[in-house]
Amino acid sequence: MDRRTFNSMLGGGAIDLATEAWPKSKAPTNPRVEDAKSQPTKWPHGVYRRMNVDTHIPDWDPRLLANFDAATYVNTIADAGFQSLLVWANSHVGLCMWNTNIGPRHANMKGRDYFGEIMKECHRRDLHTVAYYSLMFDIWAFDNYPDWRLKPVNGTDAMLKDRPGIVCPNSPYRERALAQLQELVANYDFEGIFLDMTFWSGICYCAHCTRRFRQEHKAEPPRIVNWDDSTWRAFQKARQQWLLEFALLVTRSIKNVRPITVSHQCSTMLAMWTLGVPLELRDACDFVSGDFYGGPTQYSLICKAYDGLTHTHPFEFWTSRTTDLHDFETTKPFNELLISCGVAMLHSAAYIITDSLKPDGTLEPEVYKYLAPLNAKLAPYQPYLGGDMLADVAIYHDNESLYDPAENGVHVTDIKSAGPHMPAVVGAARILREAHIPYGVVTNVNLDKLSNFRAVIVPNVLEMTPAQAAQFRAFVEKGGVLYASGPSSLDRFDPAGPRFLLEDVLGVRYKGAMGTEWTYLSPRDSEVKQSIWPQDAFGYPGAMTEAEALAGAEVLATVTLPFVDPKVGNCINVRFAQIWNNPPALTPGTSPGIVVHAFGRGKAIWVAAPIETGDHPVNTRLVSSLLRRFLPGPYHFEVDTHPSVEMTLFHQAERKRLLVSLLNMEWRLASIKFSATVRVKIPAGRAATAVLDLPERKEIQFKRNSEYVEFRIEQFETMAMAAVEYA
Repeated sequence: MDRRTFNSMLGGGAIDLATEAWPKSKAPTNPRVEDAKSQPTKWPHGVYRRMNVDTHIPDWDPRLLANFDAATYVNTIADAGFQSLLVWANSHVGLCMWNTNIGPRHANMKGRDYFGEIMKECHRRDLHTVAYYSLMFDIWAFDNYPDWRLKPVNGTDAMLKDRPGIVCPNSPYRERALAQLQELVANYDFEGIFLDMTFWSGICYCAHCTRRFRQEHKAEPPRIVNWDDSTWRAFQKARQQWLLEFALLVTRSIKNVRPITVSHQCSTMLAMWTLGVPLELRDACDFVSGDFYGGPTQYSLICKAYDGLTHTHPFEFWTSRTTDLHDFETTKPFNELLISCGVAMLHSAAYIITDSLKPDGTLEPEVYKYLAPLNAKLAPYQPYLGGDMLADVAIYHDNESLYDPAENGVHVTDIKSAGPHMPAVVGAARILREAHIPYGVVTNVNLDKLSNFRAVIVPNVLEMTPAQAAQFRAFVEKGGVLYASGPSSLDRFDPAGPRFLLEDVLGVRYKGAMGTEWTYLSPRDSEVKQSIWPQDAFGYPGAMTEAEALAGAEVLATVTLPFVDPKVGNCINVRFAQIWNNPPALTPGTSPGIVVHAFGRGKAIWVAAPIETGDHPVNTRLVSSLLRRFLPGPYHFEVDTHPSVEMTLFHQAERKRLLVSLLNMEWRLASIKFSATVRVKIPAGRAATAVLDLPERKEIQFKRNSEYVEFRIEQFETMAMAAVEYA
């Protein structure tokens, strides 16, 4: 599975594995552009409009790339208003596009330096330059070095039907890649490099991986998935560590030549376990970068996760010019592109638009005439971007919970599910976005950022270490609010039996699972009942977690099973209550379903099922009402507007201002104009002096309303931005 297919659904040293040495000779010196004009921005800060043109083009036909002209190519991109260009040094095909002594050159360049010609033209047009290099996806290496191939458990024959040729980072391929990268960085003048495809495209059982696992763990790499088995867990951890080691080695090797920025493909950091990408991949990047195709909720969630993960800003959010990267022609509607790029701006991030080069090496000029107004529309806002994002609620994303326990015992060739954690994360993001509750994201590698928030949602988390549990416990003890669903904080390996690591915080003791295909929450509390009105109970399509409420815990709802087990009854044995559905039992159950428990100066909310996963309005009402009830205001901001409009707030302390950004996230509603009443909390001890409509800087009337400064933004189409200045 490649990252694009998945996203459409949604420091170690080198190991001596080499069997041959690649030449370290220097490439022919490429003339640097010493007389390049000074650029108006300094990379990477202030460079928000970035361009990439996919160039995965082989050389088997002389017509391929035959009409490439560097000046026309770069002029077309520069004239459309882009500030930087990704310059391709190689591609998934594996052919080198620069003057190299290491590896095969693209034959259709006929000795020309494709890479160098573009670099020269970029300097002439004051475009910032970033090199593109494809790691592991390398058809030339795959074809010429069969021993380097990534080897699925069922062998490499199946891979021969696919277009990409993928090699293993544990093979001698790594030495060739390092030699090429060092040569490239030493001999060309560019400011950064993007390393694509830094992930496992499958579970590799090649001779190099097998030998290494045997050496490190004295065991054979397992073929059967079993998350309760220590050898299987060691294998998965090894895959993550090997990939991280390779990424860190690549980054260090580049920076040892020149201190340019380095970024890896990070879109798979939040993907399922099979891709083997640890969140620590961020440590191989100056800023995180990745492409996504899952729509507004995913875009918002990813940007917030990236904001917390990146080491420097701005991070990069990629979108494609076409409907997806499998479609060469079908261009997205203008407003969809505008909103996709606007999501990046909503989070003070850079956007990259990806196009594809025509087979003959030319661009379609009309496409860039189409893109130019987009850049022109967004450029005036960009000088105002930056700062620290302010939010009250964090969603906890756990990278070690991206598997499905129901697939224990399944052969690795039969894995189908990324598990129940990610849908709960995405559902929580949708609820918070539509309810206009300011939110961010924390992960298992940056839990120290919990102190930036007042509440945290822990949605259906399958894994938690005692150290992580201690961080959540301290957060609540100091006054934070914790919302946890389902089995979150469950320790399945305790010798005394499974237990919640946060039992004392949640106020419930784990007992097991209850129900099968359908279960219900029956309110005991009037506010819970009101939030689901006019329903009598809240239905959930699955089992719930059975627990026992501890002393001092308040039970707001109980778990009620259906009148009869949904698996019972058929056309011969008609033991069901309704033929098409499974109504709840006539008497509500007694097992706790929603529990609130005071702990230290804070509170915990526990729900027996990940109700945040559902996309029905009743799910939004129930979850948001629980949060607002036990996390009273003032929030960093409040906004009264349509649910499709998202707001973010960034604090720019050095400028003594707060940046308010609003974006209509649904491009199909682009013809509708929205208004918004905005309330923003000013930093303690400060007073608002002005509210300015951006980018025109016209003054907006405002009033002080309790804890907030309140103002109105009238009739905007896609995006609106305002600066709240204070003294």
